[in-house]
Amino acid sequence: MIARTCFLFLLCASPLTAQQLVGWRTDGTGRYPKADPPIKWSTEKNVVWKTKMPNFSVATPIILGDKIFTTSDPTSLICVNKADGAILWEKKCSVDEIPWTAEEKETLKAERAQAQVWDKARQVLDKEANVLEKRIREDKTLAKELRKQIDSLRRQANELRVKRASLKLLMKASPAPRDGTAGYSQCTPVSNGKQIFAAFGNGLVACYDLDGTRRWLKLMEHSTAAYGHGSSPTLAGDKLIVHYADLVALNIKDGSESWRLKLNPLHGTCIPTRIGDTDVILSPMGLMVRVADGAVLAKNLGQNGDNAPILHDGVAYFVNGNTRAVKLPDSPTGEPQPLWKVNLKGGDYWFSSPVYHGGLIYAINGSRNYSVVDAKTGKLVYADRLDVEGRIYPSICFAGKYVYVSSDNGTTIVLEPGREYKEIARNSLETFRSTPIFEGRRMYVRTQKHLWCIGQ
Repeated sequence: MIARTCFLFLLCASPLTAQQLVGWRTDGTGRYPKADPPIKWSTEKNVVWKTKMPNFSVATPIILGDKIFTTSDPTSLICVNKADGAILWEKKCSVDEIPWTAEEKETLKAERAQAQVWDKARQVLDKEANVLEKRIREDKTLAKELRKQIDSLRRQANELRVKRASLKLLMKASPAPRDGTAGYSQCTPVSNGKQIFAAFGNGLVACYDLDGTRRWLKLMEHSTAAYGHGSSPTLAGDKLIVHYADLVALNIKDGSESWRLKLNPLHGTCIPTRIGDTDVILSPMGLMVRVADGAVLAKNLGQNGDNAPILHDGVAYFVNGNTRAVKLPDSPTGEPQPLWKVNLKGGDYWFSSPVYHGGLIYAINGSRNYSVVDAKTGKLVYADRLDVEGRIYPSICFAGKYVYVSSDNGTTIVLEPGREYKEIARNSLETFRSTPIFEGRRMYVRTQKHLWCIGQ
């Protein structure tokens, strides 16, 4: 669920060049053709440096000049010196720091008082039901007599839980559920080269200058996605797109809400691109949305959900068990053109975002079912189930000359791209679910305990 989101694509309907955006999978493609990383490594071989992180994370790091930025549970943004791995600073944020308005403070006070009343009443009801349950365990002949009373008490207690959940501001200010697999730090930060934006699973979204000075802090609603919030923030135009319960555009200057679109979230992240002169985003659920005002320009393009679409030469690919390719229009008023669809074997979740290279799409699902598809025709070139332990959460990468496929047990298989399966190397590190990134002759991996720099 984790490594499955995308950001700016350099090869899109119309390239975005106004500012350098760096985020998920660096430019969103997962492609590093100019890199020349090692193909063999271990915990002791070809390790330039490794730095112990304050806590666990599954977010992918990003590189900005001579610095690397990554996150750590629950709400830390960490800046690391790229040369030696030294931590330069760590910035944390908290719901307690949210600047509530006077009206919000009064509302929150009233909702907390009401919640206390309902909580006490619910506790009494639950206690009475538990006493009756105990009597039944001690004397089963009482079951028929007491079961209706118990059901009534449980029903009343549940009604109070529903009422409590309707206190919107209180729910927003309360701790969000934390998934044990991914935690709060699933999301990869994104930067426009001047600021860096980080989003966390408890609903906090923060903007920092590159020196760690915080510019603003915003509290969103709790995510409704299973396994916690996994959709990384996306920069598009002058907006920061986040997807917790709804798809929301925030103004990058102050974090104020620009627009909101009702759209159930999963884990994939929206792709920003440009149609003509219009900034748009592509949702993993198949919507094309205008960034300026949130208007939906197209629907049902495809459906990824747990990973992100990819773009190449104006074609969007939605890759999962039911893979689709759609030609994007030349103008916002044009109609997208479906090109092909193909069913890929294996079922399961498609956490890993695919990668495009040389006319082929490389994809893999959580159960290690690896598929290579012809990007032009949609025909399945070949499929294989990789012989590797663990689940596939990290996204596939292309770096230098090779395809890199990783599992969450720390194994990375290096494959030669093409129409036949050819394994070049197999390497092992610590457990990780984030996606590797590459630059020059180095590879950087955020494992659950460390940030690693691998290089010759």
